[in-house]
Amino acid sequence: MIRIQAGSARFDDVILQVNHFMDQFMQKSFFRFKPCGNWQPVINLYEIPDAFYICVDLAGVDPKQVELHVENKLLHIMGHRVTPAPTGGTSARIHVMEIDHGPFCRSVNIPDGVDIDKIKAHYTQGLLWINLPKKSQNVRIDRREVETNRIDLHRGHNEQR
Repeated sequence: MIRIQAGSARFDDVILQVNHFMDQFMQKSFFRFKPCGNWQPVINLYEIPDAFYICVDLAGVDPKQVELHVENKLLHIMGHRVTPAPTGGTSARIHVMEIDHGPFCRSVNIPDGVDIDKIKAHYTQGLLWINLPKKSQNVRIDRREVETNRIDLHRGHNEQR
């Protein structure tokens, strides 16, 4: 067994050889395959004094393919993104495939104090924006209720219908 220390000339030689091998291998129709099971879109969660906002990166997703619903203080975001492919009708050889496609599902805990009945969403420029308005301080919250709500998704003013 040969031990190679990081930072040594021998280690650097190994790295160069591996990179060279991968370059050669990639030229022979190598591509990264990522199975298209359920994937999770990335999100940002913001808070302002009267609301929370969730921004979901759904570039290339048809807003008609997105479903939102609330159940037991969880916001569920589900849908489907078609496999991206070049136009023109000819089949393309894939070299690298990193863009997630197929069905997706993401569940987000709804922060305390959100008025679930007033959640709204809109889709614009590949981003799904979900507005979670806070309840006024005077409203009492009954935590024993199990709520299930469907949220209508509205397209942004610049999205095509």
